[in-house]
Amino acid sequence: MKHNLAAISMAAVLSTSAWAQAPVSSVGSSGSVSDRLAELERGANARSQAQIEHQRQLTSLQREVSELRGLLEEQSYRLEQVVERQRSMLAAQQDAGQPAQATEPEAAAPAAPSAANGSSNQPGASSSDEQAAYDNAVNLVLQQKDYDAAIPAFARFITQYPQSEYVPNAHYWLGQLLFAQKRFDQSKAQFTRVVEAYSKSNKRPDAMLKLGVIAREQGDSASAKQHFEQVVREYAGSSAARLAEEYLAGL
Repeated sequence: MKHNLAAISMAAVLSTSAWAQAPVSSVGSSGSVSDRLAELERGANARSQAQIEHQRQLTSLQREVSELRGLLEEQSYRLEQVVERQRSMLAAQQDAGQPAQATEPEAAAPAAPSAANGSSNQPGASSSDEQAAYDNAVNLVLQQKDYDAAIPAFARFITQYPQSEYVPNAHYWLGQLLFAQKRFDQSKAQFTRVVEAYSKSNKRPDAMLKLGVIAREQGDSASAKQHFEQVVREYAGSSAARLAEEYLAGL
């Protein structure tokens, strides 16, 4: 009987002990849930930071691609101008009855200042001054990456050399720089100038494309569509037209 009573007492003690531990286990579980929630929150914050970093890297890459594209277009444009001057010189020699002599591009004589070849119409201005002013503005973007200084530099160039062949390029660069600063209305004015005043400029299709992008950024889908369709219609097969088609698909 005593053994049975002892066994019953021991069982009761063990049962009571197990029951007493239950709340402790429950509290531990609650703490674990809190820890998991904290861990999930840390994970969400880490992912958010990673997304921000990825976006920053993407923006930086897009800017670099734009700069490289601008540099390539600039070099191509200058090469075209050299070739065109060479052709003009050869044609002039042939018309004068002189034997045509090909010369290296570096040896080509600088064009005389005139409105026809795009030099400044200001008294005392020289083509070398014009070229240096333009190169300085471009280098502020491509080499020094001083975008704030580049904006007034291009504006001064347009004012000082209004007849320069580089004026449409300067307007386009201004538009790009202002667009990067989200000064959309001012950027739009520069791109519009290129589109409306310089129909033969190689910057015109890109300027037209940018007008569509600005309209999209400002929530004007109808105007954006109109600009993109105009790029596709007038410059079919160009890189600007291909980008315009992509934008149209996303509207």
